[in-house]
Amino acid sequence: LTHAQYIGRYPNEDAQYVLGANTEYNIDAAEPRRSSFLRYMNHSAAPNCFYEVRKVRRQRAKHVQFFAACDISAGDELTFDYGKRYWEDRAAGLVP
Repeated sequence: LTHAQYIGRYPNEDAQYVLGANTEYNIDAAEPRRSSFLRYMNHSAAPNCFYEVRKVRRQRAKHVQFFAACDISAGDELTFDYGKRYWEDRAAGLVP
């Protein structure tokens, strides 16, 4: 979602499963049938995954791709760093 689409869908900015991938692009995983198990990834200060936003060649669309930051064993929880802005917004009461 663009920021405008995000505000249109969540005017109170109270989304539960939205990843602010960068300043202009959000991933909405609120609908389980349209998202993947990655919607359940949690924050860690020592994450074992990270993501990158990549432009799709010859398209306006972008993809968010997750990568392992280290070896991950079967059964390990997948985690990533929510980022500084998430915690600032949460402290300000902007994130549930």
